[in-house]
Amino acid sequence: MSFFDRFRKKKADIAPAKSEITRHCFVLCKTALPQDLSNASNVVSDVLGAGFSAEYDDQNIVTVMYGNEPIGFLAHMPIAIPHGEAEENADRNILWPDGRKEASAHCSHVIVTNIGGGDQSPIQSAIRVSQLALVALRLFDGIGVYWGSASVCNSREAFEEFCQDMSDEHVPVAVWLRFQPVRASDGNIGMYTLGMRQFNLMEIEVDRSTVNVGDLFEFVSNLAHYLIQCGSVIADGNTVGGSPDERILVRHRPSMIEKTRNVYKIVFES
Repeated sequence: MSFFDRFRKKKADIAPAKSEITRHCFVLCKTALPQDLSNASNVVSDVLGAGFSAEYDDQNIVTVMYGNEPIGFLAHMPIAIPHGEAEENADRNILWPDGRKEASAHCSHVIVTNIGGGDQSPIQSAIRVSQLALVALRLFDGIGVYWGSASVCNSREAFEEFCQDMSDEHVPVAVWLRFQPVRASDGNIGMYTLGMRQFNLMEIEVDRSTVNVGDLFEFVSNLAHYLIQCGSVIADGNTVGGSPDERILVRHRPSMIEKTRNVYKIVFES
């Protein structure tokens, strides 16, 4: 099972060193040359709604506007992302089983930048970056999205699916975070997240559990969604669960991949 992690410290080093609102992501493109940008305004208004439009120049930079104000930029770069970074962050992604191979086919990329108001919350900024990425996927025929704040690269299909109908109440945590399965020493399955620090939150980790990977992903992603919505509301020693009868202990303990920081450690009973 190739998606089980064997590069914990490397992934930890890529994650943001401190809390920071996400303002950028990168869209992978399969051709070195950009697409025809003459329909940029139509695509922008289709994705973002009435009042949004676009301008573009001969440097293949699209400026996304709301009224007369720029709110974001899409800058096409006619080279692959250097040093195999996109492929590395697509590797072992449970939502993109062939991610490393498919991401390696990209020949160029688009730098997606949200320059919207400084009063945006972390959720609002991540939503705007995601909306701009959806525009870039269509305008530049993208094949995937590299979300650097979480060290994860997802396929176009996954990104578009999870970003449908996103809002402050419905956030696409599956593509904003990395959910990395690990094999525990006793043969059971664990999981950790990367990217919670975008929202001023500790990461989530499960050292071991007896549930399958799909169920564990659903549990951890639901918990991440709850924390992103509600903030740091789970104290050390609290319990969480999917029903009134389910009581799963949460401790604040050192991370399995970076001992100097604490995480939400989910403790399933043996």
